[in-house]
Amino acid sequence: MKSDRPRLETLAVFLLLITLGYAAADLTILSFREKLLPGEAPAVRPARPRMPQYVGRERYQPIANRNIFSADQKIPDPLGGAKDGKQDQNLPVPTQLPIQLVGTLVHSNPARSVATLSLKNKNEVIAIRVEGELPDSMGTIKTIERSKVVFRNNGSGRLEYVELKDESTISFGVSSHQQEVAPGIIATNETDRTIKRDDLNRYLADLPAILQQARAVPRIGPNGNVECFNIAEMQAGSVFESLGVRRGDCIETVNGEKIDSPAKAMELFQSLRGNASTINLGFERGGRKETSNFTIQ
Repeated sequence: MKSDRPRLETLAVFLLLITLGYAAADLTILSFREKLLPGEAPAVRPARPRMPQYVGRERYQPIANRNIFSADQKIPDPLGGAKDGKQDQNLPVPTQLPIQLVGTLVHSNPARSVATLSLKNKNEVIAIRVEGELPDSMGTIKTIERSKVVFRNNGSGRLEYVELKDESTISFGVSSHQQEVAPGIIATNETDRTIKRDDLNRYLADLPAILQQARAVPRIGPNGNVECFNIAEMQAGSVFESLGVRRGDCIETVNGEKIDSPAKAMELFQSLRGNASTINLGFERGGRKETSNFTIQ
């Protein structure tokens, strides 16, 4: 017992000294606290300018990869990505294929509508219906309208369309007076012609050759009757072209008489070949009713 007591006394002395030291340090800090605090605000230093961040070429690589003039004629996806990872195939775009719309025959039954197309690379004119295949597997016809044909491009899978071009003539300072468009045929305006009877008889002398210069296709109406005869094909420089007839025109009447059969057309032709001095041709062009007047002198 006597040996443990000095140890406890020594420990108590150390604890007392430590307590007195903490108390003295606290009193010292409280005494010099005001002198330790700054009296003025620190000087403001200008902010260091941020260096521009380097942008590598790979960031612009998607733009370089979007070649909209590519040979495969495919339109690239938007930069943000196509919806659902696919392009919108329901919106037709103008076609770049070498085809031109000559005319259309729109039936009340869409499946029976017919379009006349000119193949520029083959110098050929064809008639095709809905769901018909274009030559060389270029596409499949989907819809035929008055002045537009929509088809599915087999190469790109997209819907594309070809429109009927406006064939109206524009004069840039050129005189619109009468002019001879062929021997004995004088154009008085865009549709009307004046023909000398001797030249007319000379043209009609070789009727089979004239009939080979154009091909007419009957357009059948909803009631099953012939509405008109569409000029599906016509040779360049033919007599029909000189008379102002165009590919795609649909001949309806001659001097007010309805043309509803080939026999009726030949009957009117024979009657007009004799003593007629004026021939009025009624036809449809681009969905509009037109007339042409031929004066025989």
